[in-house]
Amino acid sequence: SVFQVVFLVLAIFGTQSHGYEVYNIISPNNNGGNLQETVSIDNQKNIAIVNVHAGSCSSTTIFDYKHGYIASRVLSRRACYILKMNHKAIPSLDQLKRYTYEKQAMQSIFSDKYLWVKYNPLQSLIMHIDWFLFGSPIRELCSHVPLYKGEVFEKPHTVGTGVCSKVGFLGIFGLSICADVDA
Repeated sequence: SVFQVVFLVLAIFGTQSHGYEVYNIISPNNNGGNLQETVSIDNQKNIAIVNVHAGSCSSTTIFDYKHGYIASRVLSRRACYILKMNHKAIPSLDQLKRYTYEKQAMQSIFSDKYLWVKYNPLQSLIMHIDWFLFGSPIRELCSHVPLYKGEVFEKPHTVGTGVCSKVGFLGIFGLSICADVDA
């Protein structure tokens, strides 16, 4: 019957839109080599996980829309940084998915969407962590390293070399995590 056909079509599209998608993006870096990003989007858990494979500059960033937090673990710093998500400044999960698909397909897409995040190494360390508040994906990423609370700030005019780590969706929606040593 017509009802069964419509239901079947809705079920197929519903399954595809609520699934798990993985994108691999390889792009040139500043050193003449290549940089690989793996973006995993889990529509059911409402999260995006970005793995940047760049040697000692590698990172993993979780955008957890369900709990409202972004967490990044930077390999070279052996630490995690967490930031409360500002939904006005952060693209939605659907937008991130579209940007990622376009970057993978066209290889030339570039966005200047960028957030600057600072933390104070002495004052921002979270000692008593409520993992329930942050959710299990962030707990799995950050439970075995120090966790620092970050805050968004305006882009600095000058930033010293080695002070910031670039994480997130590089060329789509990046984050720079910077030590605030002046505070």
